Amino acid sequence: MEILISAVAGDLISRFISSVAQNHSNHKWKGDDRTRLERILLRMHSVVEEAEGRHITNRGMLLQLKGLMEGFHVGCYVLDKIKFQPPEEEEEESIEDEVSHGAQTFASSTFKRFRFADAVRKRAPVAFGSRSTRNLKDVVDGLETKIADMREFVILLGSYPRLPRQPYSTYLFMEQCMFGRHIEKEQVINFLLCNDPHEPFVSVLPIIGPRNIGKKTLVQHACQDERVCSFFSHILFFTEDDLNIGELSVNSKASPGKHLFVIEFIWDVDEAAWTKFQSYLQNTKATGIKVVVLSRTEDIAKFGTSQPIRLKRLSEEEYWYYFKALAFGSMDPDEHPRLASLAMQLAAEMKGAFLAATVFGQLLRDNPSTEFWETILLSLREVAQKHLSAIGAHPIDLFDRNIPVDFPRIAFVGNQVQGCLVYDLRTAGPGQTELPKLTSQDMILGAHVPDGDKFDVLVWKSRIPPYSNYIVTYEKRKPLRMVGRKTIKHCENKSAKS
Repeated sequence: MEILISAVAGDLISRFISSVAQNHSNHKWKGDDRTRLERILLRMHSVVEEAEGRHITNRGMLLQLKGLMEGFHVGCYVLDKIKFQPPEEEEEESIEDEVSHGAQTFASSTFKRFRFADAVRKRAPVAFGSRSTRNLKDVVDGLETKIADMREFVILLGSYPRLPRQPYSTYLFMEQCMFGRHIEKEQVINFLLCNDPHEPFVSVLPIIGPRNIGKKTLVQHACQDERVCSFFSHILFFTEDDLNIGELSVNSKASPGKHLFVIEFIWDVDEAAWTKFQSYLQNTKATGIKVVVLSRTEDIAKFGTSQPIRLKRLSEEEYWYYFKALAFGSMDPDEHPRLASLAMQLAAEMKGAFLAATVFGQLLRDNPSTEFWETILLSLREVAQKHLSAIGAHPIDLFDRNIPVDFPRIAFVGNQVQGCLVYDLRTAGPGQTELPKLTSQDMILGAHVPDGDKFDVLVWKSRIPPYSNYIVTYEKRKPLRMVGRKTIKHCENKSAKS
């Protein structure tokens, strides 16, 4: 018996020493990879910042720059996950590493399934703090390859002229700049400035993307570029309704010179009206005409004489880079790791929504408290879980489709806004003087609400072109009974009729 006990004890000690040595080696490699990643990101940031200050006309180089920017955001995201990973998550990783073979493989699989189910219950991002999405070494190796392939790109970059104004270079100006659309903006500008004699008299560029994705913002930024302003004699903005009176709109403003028409289609495209509008353009006195059409559907792609630009939501990595700047402002996230950890989870809950980032980013920046940020996170998860379990859709997706959703309330506010529904997001131009006094931040913080069942709230006043004001309607009544997916269809039909 003593021999057996001695053998078992010796085996346990041997395994313990081996485990300690392996963990030390893993931490060393992880530290080396982190240092490599930090150096790579510094180099990539320098190249990206220099490229954003140049007028790049070559499509291939724009695609290379896009890949470089995507890699940069991925690297920043992975580095922040390492820095702000909660201690309990790191311990779970170590457990998963040790449970690796034999009968223990089944235990590992069971543990991971439990963790996934728990994350769904809490509405926490499963990948946060884990290695389930991106391995550090693989990311570092991939970025090193990418930066090595950029030597020719850097050399060619010097042949392109500098822009008269530099893009944002610090988080302090993030709210006053268009984020994440640099490549698309350069593509629009290149289309507008193209003076190829083989081009058709009327050149058309379709821009396609879902609601509130930034189509008008993109075009407005391109139109306000000094190169574009000096190139065109007239820049005119229309909606689809203007096509029906296109003759009056065009003939009353048309004169010799180069013309740019920007047309927004909110609903389905009226092909007859579009054909009529094009015939009017052919009879104008303009020496050259460019048309940019905006729509949520693919129907306008067939009108284009150029490849359409399709806008999508920011990737998880890009969105985190944007939201971090808004939420922390002048604070250094490295000095507030707990807040940074909460911010990463908050960003995952918002599913890439620009308005959510601006509203909650300012709210968090003004209240840099762990308790406050935790409460906001729990409130968003509660609302998301309620809609997901009852309807099977995230409230962000429902709100984009103009379906009423529950207002995210925070626990310490009280009951002033209990039972409110939010819907009917709409925009008002900068010239509209009568705007709601209440803001979304006021509502979240429990401001006194007006009398009556319905009232309007100002969600956000944009600080960048086209300087839109976003307004929603709040309704003080009990939430809709969510009985399943049929409820969504019913709400959509109701919204369409209204």
